[in-house]
Amino acid sequence: MWKLFNRLFIILFIVIGIFYFYDQLSRGIYDRLLIGFAIIPVLFGPWIISKLFHYQLGDVLQFCYYAFAFLGLILGSILRFYQLYPGYDKFVHFISGVITAVVALLFLKKSGTNTAKTPLWFQIFFLICFSLAIAGIWEFFEFFCDHITGGDCQYVVATGVHDTMEDMLVAFLGSILFGVYYYFEMRRGKNNRIQQLEKYF
Repeated sequence: MWKLFNRLFIILFIVIGIFYFYDQLSRGIYDRLLIGFAIIPVLFGPWIISKLFHYQLGDVLQFCYYAFAFLGLILGSILRFYQLYPGYDKFVHFISGVITAVVALLFLKKSGTNTAKTPLWFQIFFLICFSLAIAGIWEFFEFFCDHITGGDCQYVVATGVHDTMEDMLVAFLGSILFGVYYYFEMRRGKNNRIQQLEKYF
């Protein structure tokens, strides 16, 4: 079932990407084509991860990856949910904080680190710092895109650094939320939900 969903996501990305490029080119809007090009690395994301980190994402993790990319890239940027719904941007950044904290946990588990001997506080600290690092890298990417295209996806003209700080803050809160959840689950000991989640890693 998950494989089918992932294939449908891939087809959906390709179809929307083609229509988006055609629409922007036909209307002579060239400064937003970079958004369309972002679909390409998104599609190859799982393959890139497997080559760089020698880790094959499971079907469930791939589904989460494509679902989040759909929320942020397709709905947010291409269909302009970020502009149409003011709170949507913060919602996506909050979800990104949770997801990147889960990815950080995945790195801990797969890196050979013996989490049973690693202090719980340090594991949570790592999850939060990793999530903040990804949020910062994303803001760097938006800053780079603004300078290349002349756009203002960081809303610097309207808000200064306010939007960037809010984006990082809600991602930070998302990672803290998962950190709190992780703490209480690990305190439960064996057969907690985190161990059940690991089978999808």
